[in-house]
Amino acid sequence: MNKIAEVLAGLRQEEQRLLVELAGVQRAIGALEEVLGTAPVPAADPEPPAPPAPYATSTLYQAVADYLVKTGEPRTTRQIAEALQAGGYPTRARDFAATVRTMLQRYGIASEFGIRRNETDGRWFVKA
Repeated sequence: MNKIAEVLAGLRQEEQRLLVELAGVQRAIGALEEVLGTAPVPAADPEPPAPPAPYATSTLYQAVADYLVKTGEPRTTRQIAEALQAGGYPTRARDFAATVRTMLQRYGIASEFGIRRNETDGRWFVKA
């Protein structure tokens, strides 16, 4: 798990580096367009950027724990999977609920985030 955290940290650093580089490219384009007189006219009232989806950058376990804390009630695997996808969690899984189920059943990892399973009905919750 430590290696995954290192890779994730590296990717986030690379993302920041690329954002800085992109900002520089955009400034250069704007300056050249201004010199040529082809600079686009800024919109009178630009739309503010959409807020980031709550689970778009979280790990699966962080996203599940956050969701369960927010709901305050035990949830089924399918409910969790649907909420994560609606909240922007990136996945290419055909059956994301099955993926969530498998990952949560890895008790050692899920329990590190306080995620527990109710043995009577199989729903998941976060132990306070």
